[in-house]
Amino acid sequence: MSLQCSALTHSFGACKNRATIVPASHGLPICWIHRKLGQTVASCQAVLGGNRKCLKKIPWSERRQLCSEHADFPLPCYILRLPTELRQQIFSYILDDYQSQYVQFYTYYSFLKMARLNRQIFEEASDILYRNFVCKIYLHHEGIYILQRKCLSVRPGSWQRFKQFRFTMDIYRHGKHDETLSNARLIAAQLHGANIKLHISVASFGSHLLDIHNTYNVLPLYLDAFRHLWRVQEARVTIHPDPSVKLKEIEERAGLSEETMAISLRWRRLYKEWVEVLEGF
Repeated sequence: MSLQCSALTHSFGACKNRATIVPASHGLPICWIHRKLGQTVASCQAVLGGNRKCLKKIPWSERRQLCSEHADFPLPCYILRLPTELRQQIFSYILDDYQSQYVQFYTYYSFLKMARLNRQIFEEASDILYRNFVCKIYLHHEGIYILQRKCLSVRPGSWQRFKQFRFTMDIYRHGKHDETLSNARLIAAQLHGANIKLHISVASFGSHLLDIHNTYNVLPLYLDAFRHLWRVQEARVTIHPDPSVKLKEIEERAGLSEETMAISLRWRRLYKEWVEVLEGF
């Protein structure tokens, strides 16, 4: 007597193939295609009348825990029985694990895909994602990159829900500042300022006094693009390499103390005023 394969197909229907493998004990008859599934036996978790479970033996699968007869039955979501704080710790752990495996965009995509299992899980996991995950945006004269993906156009979307933003841009002495500045204004206009953390990282190329002077002259134009934001939780700017270190070297080597001091004081005054405006002091 030939037996039918006990496994389910990808569409969760009963496999119609004839079983070619019948384990001697504690196994299930399965066909050659599903031979790996027959190694571990599970029980159907469909809840029937009187709060009873089906418990029919089925090949174990991480995708489904139901037999073919109860393939359409909903399964209880046990994670929702845990306290909210514990669920948030679990979601944070999963997000950290995803960040170690995927680049930024696919971490974001994979995490949200996992969260779509349940509406409540999605809302809670999304809250963890948008609060803890840093949305990295690279501004370039040739375009804007959000989460390491080039955006042909900047439109309102889920990226606006992030609470931490890190903008990266380059400043050259003869760079195309107009295009980059236009992109900065374009995406800054889409931000909602309340309670976000804003970090602007600038790479400055050149080590001469003229290069540093150019950086400090151009940078305020980029910062002005974000001045409409209000009640920012944290606003800061970092410049790499740090121009103040180079200014000190120039001062010691060339004796231009008054000029270098004037450049530094002007930048510190402007930066302090910019932070105060954004953070609402």
